[in-house]
Amino acid sequence: MSGDATSLPRSLWLRLSRVTAFDLAFAVVTVCLAAPLLASRHVPLQDLPQHMAATAVLKRLIFSADLDALYTLSLSRTQYLSVYALALPLSSVLGVEGAMKLVAALVVVATPYGLRAVLRRTGRDQRLAALCWPLLWNPQMLLGFLNFLIGVPLALWALSIFARRSSRRARRAQLGLAALAVLSFYSHLIPYGMLGLGALLLVDVDALRDPERPLAARVRTFFVTAARDLAFLIPSLLAAAAWLLRTPAGDASVRAGGVGVTARPEWPALATLPRELPAVLLDVPGDKDERALLLWGAAALAAAALAMRERRSAPAPAKVTAAVALAFAATYVVRHRAFAWVWGLDAPPEATWAEIGARAACVAALGALVAGAAPPREEAEWDDASWRLAWLPLLLAALYAVTPSSYGWIWPIHTRFAVTAALVLPLCLGGRGGGWTMRLVPVLCAVGALGLSDDLGRRFARWEQSELGDLDEVLSHARPGQRLVALLSPQTSAEVPNVPLLHVAAYYQVRGGDVATFSFADFPQSPFRYREDGPRPPRLRPRWEWQADLDAADPEHRYYDYVLCRRGVEQPARHPDRYERVHEGREWTLYRRR
Repeated sequence: MSGDATSLPRSLWLRLSRVTAFDLAFAVVTVCLAAPLLASRHVPLQDLPQHMAATAVLKRLIFSADLDALYTLSLSRTQYLSVYALALPLSSVLGVEGAMKLVAALVVVATPYGLRAVLRRTGRDQRLAALCWPLLWNPQMLLGFLNFLIGVPLALWALSIFARRSSRRARRAQLGLAALAVLSFYSHLIPYGMLGLGALLLVDVDALRDPERPLAARVRTFFVTAARDLAFLIPSLLAAAAWLLRTPAGDASVRAGGVGVTARPEWPALATLPRELPAVLLDVPGDKDERALLLWGAAALAAAALAMRERRSAPAPAKVTAAVALAFAATYVVRHRAFAWVWGLDAPPEATWAEIGARAACVAALGALVAGAAPPREEAEWDDASWRLAWLPLLLAALYAVTPSSYGWIWPIHTRFAVTAALVLPLCLGGRGGGWTMRLVPVLCAVGALGLSDDLGRRFARWEQSELGDLDEVLSHARPGQRLVALLSPQTSAEVPNVPLLHVAAYYQVRGGDVATFSFADFPQSPFRYREDGPRPPRLRPRWEWQADLDAADPEHRYYDYVLCRRGVEQPARHPDRYERVHEGREWTLYRRR
């Protein structure tokens, strides 16, 4: 008993003793990049309210029967389940909104660590994982496409397990790989396809290189070996087959928004792809995105050039690292503006001790990264698996050029390949080469990413105050268990890209509403849909949400109990015999059907 009691602390101490200054700095920067999600109660990720509403409806469908007459589960018709599988248990502790914000934070934090795991398992320089920092707040993230983005780290973790050839066939590894593959598939097809491509690139090809055996025997051995290696994909392929039999994506006409829409591919102009690429990777109002993208490009080019030396550098002594990190932090405390080059010259001064502490931690992490400059030592070579996996970002980049931009209701397509290729770009940049100067690559990435993250946090707070306004107060006057339709003229935000108020009605469903329009419940990707034999809302014309019209949503003015209007929209006031004003706020007005 005493031996067991002492071995656990000793094992824990050994693990902690292996934590380097880079590990700590990497963790600080990565976690701080999720800080914009804490800057305001509501965050302007366009589709995030719909994910929250879907979680709330699923929770009620699974654990109660009060919505059974209105909705039916359609889990076999959609891939988008991983996000809700995470959010549902978390919502019992954090609430629906807190759970979904935590899932969004996990997307931000997990991607760099998934990439780092692949780099480590393939014998590459783990510092290159910092190259994904500036791209974490890409347009897909700001659109709220969490289903797609959460599949990227899941696929990367699976590739990190599969990359270890000596243990990939062990039962524990196969079970882990199978689970990650299933979760990746139920996130999105593109990350699942990336996992499949990466696994094919990593399949053992040694049997084909044996010149002493006949060609037929070599090919047979190769296929047997590949089948054993890729056996973990069988459960996810069965799930894919079941989905293909049920999904409406292959139909000639899919029902999107309640009406038939002919599905046909729309192709981007090849000549414009290079010009559009910067906005595909980062697109935030202001100049912080351009600054972050320039630093990312400089870091990527430097990493590619430095890695040609194929050398391994030693970590800096702990005392030197600690001294430089403390010097950076002390300089920041004495003179905050000394690090304005990180946050931007237009960044306002810190208002609270929490802001000072967070920025001091970021500055100390930068110091630790700078202190990593140490003389190079022993030589290191890429192994064969590393060279083959380097093709993965290139294949994804090629798919950006040859895939359509949309297919019916499926949008966007080709831009997601570009974002995925950029996130995993370090896989083709080099091994452990570059010497001490390679340690400056994470510094460039951290500067660009932290500056962009800080700017986004301030933009999120301003958006909630100036554009979302008093929505919570107005919705508090709507009783739960009712039906609400939101009317607004969607406009681009002055603070963030896209249209973050597009799905504002979903906040009512999060608060216990039965129906909130506009909703994804009529779309094929939804995990539930309206019952055709139940009290479903009237069907909407395509793109109704962009030109919201009360007469089109409720022609007889008998279905919706509440009408939520953005300032300047007064359609319910034209029918005083049908609707009465319940509450008029600064930005929103709530009407109730008489």
